[in-house]
Amino acid sequence: MYFLIIMLGFLLAMRGAKPAPLQSPVEGLVRIGREATDLFLTASLILSLGATVLAFNEKLLFAQEYTVLGLGLAAYLLSRFQKKADVFFLAVVVIAFRVGSQQGDLWLRLSMAWAVCVGIAIFQACFLGLRYKLLFSDVPASMKGWPILCLLAGFISVVLWSLGSLVF
Repeated sequence: MYFLIIMLGFLLAMRGAKPAPLQSPVEGLVRIGREATDLFLTASLILSLGATVLAFNEKLLFAQEYTVLGLGLAAYLLSRFQKKADVFFLAVVVIAFRVGSQQGDLWLRLSMAWAVCVGIAIFQACFLGLRYKLLFSDVPASMKGWPILCLLAGFISVVLWSLGSLVF
């Protein structure tokens, strides 16, 4: 689950919806909170639909074979309805597939999805804060590109890795 949090957190932070340079960190944190809540609600809806379809597995023979395709289609339609980016669709499908493949009941799967979404939100908040601090620091302009952003993401991932063993 740790690599899922880091990968999706970095993709969602760098997906192209860049914050304005003078956007306050509080506005960014509110946006991250809304997106994490939306990600959790969409993933939990997909997980609930998957549990409902698999509950009728004896009656519907095609349910097990086309579960991933059906859940992917439902996630795609939900993301298009919400006018979200394609990375959001990818994140919902990956979270639903990875958490849905875990053994356990629906409540355990929903709690794991919640933990992943909170981890993604923490990663994005740390990344936003460090990016904001880097923007107004005395770092030369040539050092404010992709290498530094990847280095920041690496530092955040090491910190979250040490905390991830406590959760997962």
